[in-house]
Amino acid sequence: MKILFVCMRNLARGPMAAAIFRELAGDGGQHLVRSAGIAPEAARRLTTRELAWADVVTVMEPGHLALIQRHWPDHASKARVLDVPDEYYPGEPELREVLTAKIRALLVP
Repeated sequence: MKILFVCMRNLARGPMAAAIFRELAGDGGQHLVRSAGIAPEAARRLTTRELAWADVVTVMEPGHLALIQRHWPDHASKARVLDVPDEYYPGEPELREVLTAKIRALLVP
């Protein structure tokens, strides 16, 4: 399965979520993970290609889902909202805690 984590600038939440997902899912090679941001200055921008690549698109905020629904409606059904606000700095331990709990919930069948 291919999972795309989407945040604003792809600096804190998205990259950390992708790393945590890899840790929790293990190295079995059954999942490919990427992250992207919706802001013009994002380290890696969300594109049609990224959305087409993904089987699941996990966004951090409802506004990210609204943007996908507006600009890429064909991919909106793949999106899930984690509800992680943009109030953390990269590498912040509290962000890791919040994301770990949310991603564990995604992994439970």
